[in-house]
Amino acid sequence: MSILDRTATIQDLRNIAQRKLPRPIFDFIDGAAFQEITLRANCEDFDKIRFRQRSLVDVSKRNLSTTILGQKSSMPAVISPCGLGGICWGNDGEKLAARAAKAADIPFTLAMLSIATMEQIHEEIGPFWFQMCLLKDKELMRALISRAISMECPVLVLTVTWAAYGLQSRSVRNAMMFPPKITPRTLWDFSKKPAWVARHFLGKRVAFNNFEGLVKDPGDLDYIVGQIDNAATWKDLEWLRSIWPGKILVKGINCAEDARLAIEHGADGVSVSNHGGNQLDSAASTISVLPDVVRGVDGRGEVLIDGGVRSGQDILKACAHGATACLLGRGHLYGLAASGEIGVTKALELMRYELDVSTALTGLSEISEASTEILV
Repeated sequence: MSILDRTATIQDLRNIAQRKLPRPIFDFIDGAAFQEITLRANCEDFDKIRFRQRSLVDVSKRNLSTTILGQKSSMPAVISPCGLGGICWGNDGEKLAARAAKAADIPFTLAMLSIATMEQIHEEIGPFWFQMCLLKDKELMRALISRAISMECPVLVLTVTWAAYGLQSRSVRNAMMFPPKITPRTLWDFSKKPAWVARHFLGKRVAFNNFEGLVKDPGDLDYIVGQIDNAATWKDLEWLRSIWPGKILVKGINCAEDARLAIEHGADGVSVSNHGGNQLDSAASTISVLPDVVRGVDGRGEVLIDGGVRSGQDILKACAHGATACLLGRGHLYGLAASGEIGVTKALELMRYELDVSTALTGLSEISEASTEILV
């Protein structure tokens, strides 16, 4: 019997990931900024929401499928962009997660700061969503966008939560900068996980390979993160809209005013996101501000959400509050670290099962019917 056969929740996958990854790598994907208040609130506020169970409703035929920014999906979920997510499994993690997403028939988003390149992901699954930030060097942006257009990416996810770079407290304690500092403690931490180390050193070089040929050193984190434009304004979104032919999702909206401005300046949708608590700690949880953002969009675009989504029940709660879908970040990374592609597949299967059962027991046949009526 595989260890995944005894896995019942995303928390179970997290526990396996913690056992399999060196401590600095696990803390890199699991931790957040400062005191991790927002990280905890993202999950805890989902947990506080309660369903209203219904009885004697015909739910014999249920449909979880939906359309997200023009793309059909088997459920209201998208694999979220995760910078350096590939390190979870042999530095090839993005490719494995992309395969699992394609098999599950949900969209996959490749991060600008991925190990895998756009070309490699396109070869695996065809068109995908691409995420990037507004950069100081507009020609560098144009080069990345041109490649994404050539890959027929239908959605550009624009992350806007990086006006300042928030270091994770755990990463500081672990000396887990990029590249990591080699200390007796880190050597000890890595030596205890020989399987991960073997996959890591046999895999491709850890670098931001989408920047290969565009910058002097695609492994220079300080230079590439330094390219993120903290002087950017809504005018830059207008400029992006003028050169991007597909849909634009602005990721990092946390209030009605910014939601309204994003739509007015060219976005087709927004994602409620506090970057998983990785930037501004003590920020409000994503689910708590979702209704306000939905009011700000006012039906003029789609609203997605990420941060704290750890179950199919969380997906249903978000849909009940007006979200089109959820972006799955840590939820899929735990599966990836636990068992590669089949671990991501397991994570998606768990969420789908929980979503299906919860949809039925709240009296719904169609996920599109979800509203606050199913909540206490």
